[in-house]
Amino acid sequence: MKNLLSRLLHRNHRAAIKPVVLIPHGLSRGTVALSYIKWPFEEGWDSPKARGHTNTYEVVAMAEAWCDLGFRVEIVDYSNITYTPPNDCRVAIDIHSNLERWAEKLPSNCVKILHATGPHWLDWNLAELNGLAAIRDRKGVALQSRRQVEPSRGIEVADHLTVLGNEYTSGTFAFAGKPFTRIPLSSAYEFPWPEGRDFSKAKRKFFWVASYGMVHKGLDLVLDAFAGMPELELTVCGRPEKEADFFNLYRRELTATPNIHLHGWIDMASSEFQEMARSHACIIYPSKAEGGAGSAIHCMHAGMLPACVRGASVDLGDFGISIPADTVEAVQAAAQRIASMPDEEVETRARKAWEHVRKFHTREEFKKNYRTFAERIAANL
Repeated sequence: MKNLLSRLLHRNHRAAIKPVVLIPHGLSRGTVALSYIKWPFEEGWDSPKARGHTNTYEVVAMAEAWCDLGFRVEIVDYSNITYTPPNDCRVAIDIHSNLERWAEKLPSNCVKILHATGPHWLDWNLAELNGLAAIRDRKGVALQSRRQVEPSRGIEVADHLTVLGNEYTSGTFAFAGKPFTRIPLSSAYEFPWPEGRDFSKAKRKFFWVASYGMVHKGLDLVLDAFAGMPELELTVCGRPEKEADFFNLYRRELTATPNIHLHGWIDMASSEFQEMARSHACIIYPSKAEGGAGSAIHCMHAGMLPACVRGASVDLGDFGISIPADTVEAVQAAAQRIASMPDEEVETRARKAWEHVRKFHTREEFKKNYRTFAERIAANL
């Protein structure tokens, strides 16, 4: 990606509604319209603003793949509702609602691709609402929703679907009967295997980390579960205090429960995080609806085995622990199962998880897989 800046036609000096444009070497085969995020092209996919998320690298890799294949690429933010692809648009890519807005204006031979960064909007919204309803019934409190998204007919309009997650995510779009290609989520960070971990202690210490939407990410289930398991420890990395109603409901668990430690925000590229990974054997992550849970994959890169619900869209193979239901009891059972395993088994599973993500969830793998997909589409244009 070193030559990216030399191929930019428009930069940050243009108005926010204008696309960033990549121009190919030689004659153009037409335009690829990419509705995702454009600031990584202006500020850099490895800038401080980009720390921790995979989409900044991925959108650049996607755009470069098409540009290398001879297409002029126009990149706009997915929230841009004024942009219309040009008349020579050969491929139109969007992550949510722009495809349906563009559909009638695109050339008849334009290939329309929905790039699914999450599950179908109905599954996404319903997952959080079900979680909120469960808290209401369990605690007698109705919390505010945080992660609801607008309805979209993107999959109905699309000719093809690309998914970052596993069969959970692709399955939420299966009703539309569209062909799909899985391009596994990358990882913002990679780490060496953490040597010298004492698994007799680490298997009793669990880790949870996320950005926002505490209910959507399953923090309520984890807190209620570990509040009832004083023999096990939980470290929470995030900012639940930014969601006042959630924090007030779980203040005791987060601030006054001896076996639960609220660490707060953590830089997952830092030596502090790597040191924390040395003392924790498991990322426990009952996130309800994902397009591939980046937090879990990052932690697997740091040597933790994953305990996830199906909605996290993380491959568990023969190493991870499946949490079979979005319930406190299911989270408790998974944690107790891990804590009761022989130390050698926990270490073996954690190493297999680490090896798995180093094989399938890296930036280089994403770049290679997306390029292969783009070549297949381009060959038929």
